[in-house]
Amino acid sequence: MIVPSALWIAAIGVLLLVRGTFRIPRTVRTTLRTDIAEGLNFLWHVRVLRTLAMLTGTFNFANNAVFAVFVLYAVGPTSAIGLADPAYGLLLTSAAIGSLLGSFLAERVERMLGRARSLVLAILGSALLVGAPALTTNPVLIGAAFLVGGATIVLWNVVTVSLRQRITPDRLLGRVNSAYRLLAWGTMPLGAAAGGVLAQLLGLRAVFAIMAVITLLMLVVVRRLTDSAINDAEKAARSGNQGESG
Repeated sequence: MIVPSALWIAAIGVLLLVRGTFRIPRTVRTTLRTDIAEGLNFLWHVRVLRTLAMLTGTFNFANNAVFAVFVLYAVGPTSAIGLADPAYGLLLTSAAIGSLLGSFLAERVERMLGRARSLVLAILGSALLVGAPALTTNPVLIGAAFLVGGATIVLWNVVTVSLRQRITPDRLLGRVNSAYRLLAWGTMPLGAAAGGVLAQLLGLRAVFAIMAVITLLMLVVVRRLTDSAINDAEKAARSGNQGESG
C-alpha cells in the first residue's frame, strides 16, 4: 500500500507543476445537469462510441465474473489447479507481462490489420483469457492464455481510446469519457456478483465457460464496426456533423 500511495502523491505533485491553462473556454453559462446530459447525449447518438462502450462493458462483466472466483479455482491444495499463494501471483503476472508487450505491439498490429480486424482479434484474445481455465488446469497453458489476453486487451484500449479522443470534441471529452466509463465500468460489480452466483449454482468451471461464450458473442456486434464505419465517424467529427455516425 505504501508504494502505490507514494506513486499517486508523486503523480499529483507532477501535475501541479504543469503550467498552462487547459480548461476549454465557454461563452454560455450552463448547469451541471445540462453538462452531464450533453455528454450522455453525444455518446448515445454517435453509434461507434455507443457500441464500443457497450462492448467494453460486456467484456468487463465477463472478466470480473471470472476473476471474482478464479482464486478459488487456482489456490490451495484442494483447488483444481493447486497453486500456492506465490505461484498464483506469478500466474496473474503473466497477464501484466502480456499487457506490457501489447503496449509495444498494438500500433504495429493496428497498422497491419486495420482497426476493425484489430477489435476482432482483441475479442478472441479476451475470450481466451476468460475461457482458458474451463479447458485446462495446467498453469503454464493458463498463463500463456493470460499473456495473450493481456496483450489483446491493450490492443482494444489503444484502438478504442484513441478513436474516442479523435471523435469527441475537446469541450465534451471529459463528460463523454465519464459517460463512456459509466457504461464500460458500471458492469464490473454486476459481473463479480454474477460470477459468485453462477459458481454457487453451476460450479467454478461453468463460470469460465459461460463468460467465454458471452465474450465471443461480442463478435456478432463488432461486425458493425467496419473500417469504413469508423472512418465515417471520424469524418463526421472533423466536419462537426456528429449525428448517427458509424
